[in-house]
Amino acid sequence: MSFIQLPFFQNSTEPTSLPSNGTVSEVNEIPIEPLTPRPPPSKDEVIDSGDDEVVGGESAMSYYRKLAGATTNLLNGQASFGPMQILAGYSYKDHFSATIAVPKKIGTTAYCRYIGADGKEVAEAVESRVYPFFVVYCSRRNNVTMLGVTNDKSEPINTQNSAKLIRRKFKEYQHNVSFCLAPIYGTEPKWLHFVELVEHYKLQGVNKFFIYIREIGEYDKKMIESYVESGEVEVINIPGTVSDVIAQQLMGVADCLLRSRTYSKWSIFADIDERLIMTDDRNTIDGFLRNLTDESIGSVAFPQRWIMKREHIPPKFESDQQVIEKMPTRAWHETTSAALKGHPVCNDQKSCWAKDIVHNEKAIQLLVHEVVQFYPGFRELFLDPSIGYIRHYRDVQMQSWERNNIESLKKFGPISNTTYPSSIGSKLLKNVLNRLHRVY
Repeated sequence: MSFIQLPFFQNSTEPTSLPSNGTVSEVNEIPIEPLTPRPPPSKDEVIDSGDDEVVGGESAMSYYRKLAGATTNLLNGQASFGPMQILAGYSYKDHFSATIAVPKKIGTTAYCRYIGADGKEVAEAVESRVYPFFVVYCSRRNNVTMLGVTNDKSEPINTQNSAKLIRRKFKEYQHNVSFCLAPIYGTEPKWLHFVELVEHYKLQGVNKFFIYIREIGEYDKKMIESYVESGEVEVINIPGTVSDVIAQQLMGVADCLLRSRTYSKWSIFADIDERLIMTDDRNTIDGFLRNLTDESIGSVAFPQRWIMKREHIPPKFESDQQVIEKMPTRAWHETTSAALKGHPVCNDQKSCWAKDIVHNEKAIQLLVHEVVQFYPGFRELFLDPSIGYIRHYRDVQMQSWERNNIESLKKFGPISNTTYPSSIGSKLLKNVLNRLHRVY
């Protein structure tokens, strides 16, 4: 495992170091450098390659088959033996990829079907495998506008097992960092969590959000649609083909990695109640990532700190005072120590419930809490919590979470009261209220 070796300040949100002969007050008076306006990225595309992708000195198709053969399946109890369904298909310069919307075991045989503008197949079907979870990799072919994936090479193509290709061949990243939200589901109101999430990450330099939805109420949907209209949010609906919550999240993770590739350099993978943040609040996530110089870093893992959320979100927006009192970053402060990789409590959680910011062209397979397969030569950087961590506003009542976990959480260190940084908290509140008044 890799840590940035800087001083660790237990449960601290203060800057990680002081200037020579400096004081905390002097540090806090240092002005934040404004972001330099950048010209909009070019939407020009790279030329399609005449050859298929090569990984580790061999064809990617061969490379992935070897990985599939060496990968442990997590979906054995849910694997589907029925027809293929496609969530989305993607066109890159040297290959295609499809996200499938049914749980299939890794290594399951699948056939890539290449469809032209006239709806007819333009090339022979190519045998592939499911790898990673919910993904089928396909070699490139010319004049293809739609990609099909079937169990058998002679199976008829239909609207369920094919999809129009989404082009992902940009010469320049359209965003430095985007956000991939785990599928939304359940009955608790989401409107306040959602607006706080988007406005928090906008302050961190994120301006594109991919939102995966399994189910959502009309009141909450109205808030999400306001961000769709402003171009900041893209919604991807998770079909009712997978009932298991973890499998739904694995589908969303797999799709967002493909959807973001060449479109965004980095992607944050997190839940609706998680706020990744730099411990020194003069820095932003975008700024931190732009200053990384080690090209071997394929993901940055932020350690978890759970914050006890003891009430549900109110059902509807009523007043500014209600938001001031109930917004999670303002209402809840009871915080665990950071869960560090390698701690005995983590057991089989290799990254100890961390969440990743992933370089989209360096990672192959993600699970919920970690990258489990990089392209050759890349690795995870696990942050020391004095650099960055997650403020996870966890519902303590859901599935008796606090009762079942509190003794284990205490083993990470003491529980203390922490606050969301006031330096950005006032702006967050203002931006949240502005959006709420616009929508409701």
